[in-house]
Amino acid sequence: MSWQYETIDDKLARLRTALAEAQEDLISAEARLADLMAEIHAFEHEFEAEVGHLVEELASVQRELNSYKEKIRRVRNERHFGTGYESVDEQFKRTWQVPPTNKPKRPAEPVPTATEAQFKKLYRQLARRFHPDLADDESDRAYRTEKMRLINDAYAARSMVELMALAAEMAQEPRPISKRSGKTDTEMVEVLANELARCQRRLREIEMESRNLHNRPSVALSLEIKLARRQGSDYLALLKANLERKIGQKSAERDMIKAQFDSMNRDGQGFEPTGPS
Repeated sequence: MSWQYETIDDKLARLRTALAEAQEDLISAEARLADLMAEIHAFEHEFEAEVGHLVEELASVQRELNSYKEKIRRVRNERHFGTGYESVDEQFKRTWQVPPTNKPKRPAEPVPTATEAQFKKLYRQLARRFHPDLADDESDRAYRTEKMRLINDAYAARSMVELMALAAEMAQEPRPISKRSGKTDTEMVEVLANELARCQRRLREIEMESRNLHNRPSVALSLEIKLARRQGSDYLALLKANLERKIGQKSAERDMIKAQFDSMNRDGQGFEPTGPS
């Protein structure tokens, strides 16, 4: 049937069918994206536990090394130009350098109380009930948005206990009254068309988000580790060994520069620090 000749009842039926299909596609797409994000977060947590402390140790040694080099440079500048001298580079850093942000806290480890299949099934059930794009109106959307945020947080943490607690809690809560009742057929056509467009727009956003996940450094690293394992190589162990080697090298360099700085303070003479810059 051509849309330009369809009755208002036909248009409502068509839009309701299209919206139901789009909503089902949206729930599936959201679940797939949540699965991808959960897998990425799980790898990032594993990597942090295995290698993160070495990365931080290397960074700490490098900071100490840079600090001693900076102290030597400042002492030599003061001896050449007088006490209180501040180079242009120091002035720039003091004025414009943004202090580093705190490292985000690692979320609590999930409690393995159910199989992965059961976990995903419960998530999809809750998403079908509370996804914002399944709302009847703006009041319902606001209600669903907050509930879906809690559901996604529990899913990202891989906590079946929390997800089950949310399901039980939400089942007891009164739902907002829909404002769809009382609308004319023409108004309902507009409402359904807008909701269909919103679902389709969100589907495109999810597709783009899924593609962009491959640009995350942790995803590329995870793929390298998986490929190496298939080839019989422990890439993570090699990475740890490489970091430990670098820590040893930088620690030796730091100790050397520190000794030079201590000697400089003792004899009161400036010198050019040796070793790698």
